[in-house]
Amino acid sequence: MKTWIVTALGLALATSPVLAQPQFAGGNRPVMLKADDGLDPCSLGVIAGAGEGAIMVFPGDSTDLDAADYLPDGQQVWMCDGDGDGDMIGIVYSADPDKDCELGSPVSEDRPYLGPCDWGWVKGEWVQVLAG
Repeated sequence: MKTWIVTALGLALATSPVLAQPQFAGGNRPVMLKADDGLDPCSLGVIAGAGEGAIMVFPGDSTDLDAADYLPDGQQVWMCDGDGDGDMIGIVYSADPDKDCELGSPVSEDRPYLGPCDWGWVKGEWVQVLAG
């Protein structure tokens, strides 16, 4: 009987929404898709200004966090969210330019982007708008 209770408790903790989304802890912040009167939730942009290096992608809207990824100049990204000051932009991206990130349709309510592509935050000065 005790084994069953411990196992059930362990299963409940393992499926907890808090544990299922550790990327939203410690200052990390999801990129939000905003519902906006039938408009697509994101604009197309491109990473520019990194030169031969790469820019850092952060898991939240702060450069105080450890970088989660790096993107080179010319990398296309979807610009979906902002920090309110324009300093940081929430992006969605994929190393595969043919991958469908499922952002081509409006969303009915605000929600976090959960895939299938990668997402994160970059300094606004490193992104140029291409369309949208």
